[in-house]
Amino acid sequence: MERQRVVRRSTNDWRVTACRAICVIAAVLLGHAASSDGPPAATAPTTDRVGFPKDYRTRFKVLGVIVKEQALRVSTVYGNELAATVTSRDKLPYPEGSIILVEFTDALRDANNQPVRDANGTLQRGAVDHIDVMKRGKDFGEAYGANRTGEWEYAGYRLDGSYTTPPEKSGQCAACHRTAGPENDFVFRMKAAPARM
Repeated sequence: MERQRVVRRSTNDWRVTACRAICVIAAVLLGHAASSDGPPAATAPTTDRVGFPKDYRTRFKVLGVIVKEQALRVSTVYGNELAATVTSRDKLPYPEGSIILVEFTDALRDANNQPVRDANGTLQRGAVDHIDVMKRGKDFGEAYGANRTGEWEYAGYRLDGSYTTPPEKSGQCAACHRTAGPENDFVFRMKAAPARM
């Protein structure tokens, strides 16, 4: 009897193991089929109408600085002359040709790898990691489909002009900027802006 129980147990163990294996294989196959039939990737433009804004630090105005103490990151928001004219929500929408960019940098470090701060204790920006750029233009944004954010298009660049986010991958940018809302012309900095200045 003892031997029968052992055999049955090992037979049952084998069945359980086989059943688990079949379930895992089925889950993988079903997951693959679901991901193949899932929602299509975000649509986006195929050509770059944003353009890398060379010399933005000298040609554009600083619109704001975001310091992330915990991450030791400093992000600087720049705008071209047209974008800089919009200082409150009552001046929206941004004029055609407006360019807004965010420059992402790590905090500047000293010889001992400690963050460098100014006289007020604010982190100082170090080397630029990348810039994200948005540009408003006539008939821009149509390629984003359901994620269209007015007439804005997006791209991300390194300082050498190569892409971090090419136009065809910028659907995620449009989807994110939709959360800023049409009442803010899909620009996050306007969410914090006063109605009038």
